[in-house]
Amino acid sequence: MLSTAQPSPVHPPFDEAHDPPWPPELQGTSPLVRRLRDQVRRVADGAGRALVVAEPGLDAAAVARAIHECGPSRGAPLVEVECARGEPSAIEASLFGPPAAPPARRSQVLESVSPPCSLTAASGGTLYLAHVADLPAAVQARLARIVRDGEVLVEGVAQPLKISVRVIAGCAPTIEAEVEQGGFRADLYRRLSAIRIDVPPLRLRPEDIPAIARHVMERIAMERGAGARGFTKAALGLLSALPWPGNVEELAGVLGRVVASAPSGHVRVEDLLAEVGTEWRGRRTAGASLREAKRQFEREYIASVLRQHGWRMGEAARALGIQRTNLYRKARQLDIPRVKGTR
Repeated sequence: MLSTAQPSPVHPPFDEAHDPPWPPELQGTSPLVRRLRDQVRRVADGAGRALVVAEPGLDAAAVARAIHECGPSRGAPLVEVECARGEPSAIEASLFGPPAAPPARRSQVLESVSPPCSLTAASGGTLYLAHVADLPAAVQARLARIVRDGEVLVEGVAQPLKISVRVIAGCAPTIEAEVEQGGFRADLYRRLSAIRIDVPPLRLRPEDIPAIARHVMERIAMERGAGARGFTKAALGLLSALPWPGNVEELAGVLGRVVASAPSGHVRVEDLLAEVGTEWRGRRTAGASLREAKRQFEREYIASVLRQHGWRMGEAARALGIQRTNLYRKARQLDIPRVKGTR
């Protein structure tokens, strides 16, 4: 039956050699992503339900797959159901099986040990519900009972079927508002969020963006049958300075366009600015003059590189591709405050 067991509070050290290939959302070395990877491993070791909360542009399904592939059920089925697409009746049939079979066919259904539905297909493994907050109300009610009781009543079968399946659901951070407003059942939310995994957005972990960018670039090169592209230090500094409201999806879109339009070799700042400069400035500086927009962009970019290098002016200057004296002058011109103790 569906397990409600929580992970043990004491855990042996993880063997990172057995980690699966991490998706972009789990790349990097920041404390946030290290904690996220540890949480994925711990959830994978148990059999409890989990709720993966991710902003748009972050792949909650990839995190769910990592949980599945990290644990002992990695060889078992992983069934993914998209809850935001299709008619309510089609979603219900996908999850719980087709409508009741005519009497003449019921014996055939009974003879098949596992009637065709996602819940039974995932038996022994993992069922992932993408965009779970979009489930129709009737389906939510039925799913809440199944998660509570650990059994599913399949149309055409007289007795409920006991199921052993880990349920992982993905949703946006607005899930609490959906519960408060009555759009999502509170009891189902409590049961699905027995363990909650919040995927940090890129703006909270800029130090991870170089690793994510390299990972995404390798994937793009593989998909297009092209050689992998590197990045100049200044280009990585620019990528780390941008806010990326669209997260990994937006970053991947920019890099894909750069690969298509820029010359081969290392990706430079100029290549990136051709794709992100105007869009980002327009988003952050609406109503400002072109000169002021450029100044604001340059100020935030240089300040971010300085922070990334601990305000060590020499290292930051090398990353920016300018002389140290020019960096001091730029910092004064742009009113970037120096932190006490910098050199």
